[in-house]
Amino acid sequence: MADNWDDSDDDWDKSDDDELDQRLGLATIKDKAPPAFDDEEEDLTLKDKEADERANAKVNKAKGSALSKKKAAEASAKEELELARKAMAMEAEMEANMTPDERRQMEREREEADAKAMADDLFGGVDDQSMSKGPGGPGKAMMSGDKVVMKDLKDHLRHAKKVGECIQGHGKINLCGA
Repeated sequence: MADNWDDSDDDWDKSDDDELDQRLGLATIKDKAPPAFDDEEEDLTLKDKEADERANAKVNKAKGSALSKKKAAEASAKEELELARKAMAMEAEMEANMTPDERRQMEREREEADAKAMADDLFGGVDDQSMSKGPGGPGKAMMSGDKVVMKDLKDHLRHAKKVGECIQGHGKINLCGA
């Protein structure tokens, strides 16, 4: 008589090892892709957070540019005040070294300049408007052959400071000896 043990019809015995490992979770799935979620829903908190970050970036950028403009205005005002102080000190020193005739002539020139300035304020400064546009017209930069018009000591000091900054920025000071 044949052994019934070998002729078993049990389903669990017919499975191969790979299928059994897969059922028990011991084997990795090679053929099947991970499940894909095609949900159309998006997390609204992430959208709100991104919108807030963009708004904050715009506000910070505006604050930064306003702050830099404010600092630039303060620096230019400070520079203007410094130039005015230096000009006044140099004019006082020059005036102390002048003869009485030179002082009287300088006083007359100041009075004429003040009278001209008041007339320009009254009539709109017709003479100064054409000169204030610069040598090449409005918005034109000065070229190397253009004439630099400096009316007072303050203009001379401002020009000297700009020349000094250009020389330092260039780096080759030995070329400036001419």
